[in-house]
Amino acid sequence: MLASLLAPSASAKEFPPGDISACGATRCRAVAEAPALGRFLYGQRPVVRAPTPPVGAAVYQLRFREGPAGVIVSESAARVHGLNCGRFRRGVWYRLPRTLHGLGTGLRPKRLRAHVPPSC
Repeated sequence: MLASLLAPSASAKEFPPGDISACGATRCRAVAEAPALGRFLYGQRPVVRAPTPPVGAAVYQLRFREGPAGVIVSESAARVHGLNCGRFRRGVWYRLPRTLHGLGTGLRPKRLRAHVPPSC
């Protein structure tokens, strides 16, 4: 009985294949690392702050099939917008797990602006 009560809270949200896309300046492609991204966004492990990338840094947007962009990522950091606001704080960049580095590989990047839309 106790195991059945604990199981849902111990697992991260799972995204079906094709549910998340990494978008650059001109196109998007499906993210193959969706399980690792689910653990990062909704998992139980603490997230670690990262330095804010400099203005002009290469960034990509992670978009969900049913909704707007939810995450801005650089090579090694992410800023989460309106998702799991108890886990992520407004205006803060977080270190991406190594398994999520390079989400924008093969895409022409966007560039980080001085003003980034508000998050949580």
